[in-house]
Amino acid sequence: MDRKLLYGGLLLAAAGVGLVHMCRGPRLVPGQTRLLVVGDSLAVGLAPPLRALAQEARVAFDAQVLSGTRVDQWAASQKLEAKLGAFKPTLVLVSLGTNDAQMTAPGSTEVQLRAQQTLLGKLRAAGAEVGWIGAPTLPHVPNPELLEKLQLGVPGADYFHSEKLEIPRSPDGIHSTPRGYAGWAGAIWRWLS
Repeated sequence: MDRKLLYGGLLLAAAGVGLVHMCRGPRLVPGQTRLLVVGDSLAVGLAPPLRALAQEARVAFDAQVLSGTRVDQWAASQKLEAKLGAFKPTLVLVSLGTNDAQMTAPGSTEVQLRAQQTLLGKLRAAGAEVGWIGAPTLPHVPNPELLEKLQLGVPGADYFHSEKLEIPRSPDGIHSTPRGYAGWAGAIWRWLS
């Protein structure tokens, strides 16, 4: 990962970081923290700059990410359970919700909210602290209520407000540019630090 992008990204995101309310001390301890990132295509893009930051900070890092996935899929994932057992994370960052917010079938919001609590329970039962990376602003959200309720399902100090950042986007308006992912990762890292 190009250090210029990471540090450029930190500057890009600095204004947004001030908007993120922090109520805890540092969650990243060199040589002790074992950070796992879980999520959809946005997590796929965040993983490389987060990995570079972790390596520099001597924080063990792994990622369990797959494009197009939703909360219910991760809550039932045997691969995630295996990763939790093998990697033994102390901190898990979850980046989910963008695909879930496309669901409009009756009852889908309630299903995803129950799945969120199941997922959080599994992560905590594995001994990990959990941080939820909220979705950035999106061009078209058929079910915005779901995103709001996912936020409410996580304690305030454990929720990162990505929607408050100006993240450069690729032409699809959803995914970021490499510089945008670096800035977003830099803002997340500062939130954790």
